[in-house]
Amino acid sequence: MFFKIQKKSHTILGGIFLMGILIAIDQIVKWFVLQSQEIESMCNYGIAMGIILPQIIFVILWGVIMMCVIYFWLQKISEKFFIQLPYILILSGGVSNIIDRFYYGCVVDYIPFLNISSFNIADAFITIGAVLILGHNFFEKEK
Repeated sequence: MFFKIQKKSHTILGGIFLMGILIAIDQIVKWFVLQSQEIESMCNYGIAMGIILPQIIFVILWGVIMMCVIYFWLQKISEKFFIQLPYILILSGGVSNIIDRFYYGCVVDYIPFLNISSFNIADAFITIGAVLILGHNFFEKEK
């Protein structure tokens, strides 16, 4: 029993360490983009695709989503790393974007998307994580 608890704590610490690295990468890239004269960035005050929500609703929604992702990640903690990775990606992207909101007052986006919107590496983490979860769930049901 002790070994199982110890193994879970190492897995959680490993996930948190990876999140720290991913958040640092995203924040460093955003810092360089903001320092650059060649790369155009935009300040996104809304959520996905620039949809604007009242601040209190956004904070509550963000908190509920992050708690759900943490809950589901902890449910998968005893499984292989690849099964946990999507949750780690989503948490990393969500935390990095909320850091932007507190530090810059908005999310820094710099990768244009179909002349509709812009996104950043944190958004890519969230999207990749969501696609991996959907793919995993789809293929699990096929078995």
